[in-house]
Amino acid sequence: MPKARKSHHVRQDVTRLALGTDARWRAEFRQAQYERALIGIQTDLLGGPAVEVFRASPKQPAPKAWTPDYDVEFFHDLAPEEQARCLAADPQTPFAHTTRPSLTADEIVALVAGAANWLRVGQAVRIIGAPLTFDGSAERRVGRTGVIWRLCSSVFADHVYVNLDLIGAERSEKVAFVELRDVTPVTE
Repeated sequence: MPKARKSHHVRQDVTRLALGTDARWRAEFRQAQYERALIGIQTDLLGGPAVEVFRASPKQPAPKAWTPDYDVEFFHDLAPEEQARCLAADPQTPFAHTTRPSLTADEIVALVAGAANWLRVGQAVRIIGAPLTFDGSAERRVGRTGVIWRLCSSVFADHVYVNLDLIGAERSEKVAFVELRDVTPVTE
């Protein structure tokens, strides 16, 4: 059964954005996503607001079980004397756990240079890894697909914004801030 909701969508005026800009591409992409999902607009016979009827997003198979490829050490699993040593070194220790190591400056440069031939706004990508969340649960985005939404400045050169494809009952756009080492291009 298609999902219906009241019509609040206003068609974006993309002509005010310069041709070839990332902002124009994002506006056109959003409009194309809206038009692809829209089945029709049902007007109300009694003067009420029109109702937009949308196709349901495709169901996705359950993601494969993902286990990180790095060691995880939780603070609460440490011996009391080790906890005290960690607290003396860093008072924020109880709120974090040891996860995969951060990339060095040279590794970031090599990562960005290696992705230079495919890293562009609009490139379809799949998320293949992630750091664990603070509660220790496996990241739920691993296996999801989307498009590169925005590139980051040189401060976060090893990160990108990914606009995730909607699945199941999702209705709102989801843009995730993801490390570049956790995405791979999708060739269709």
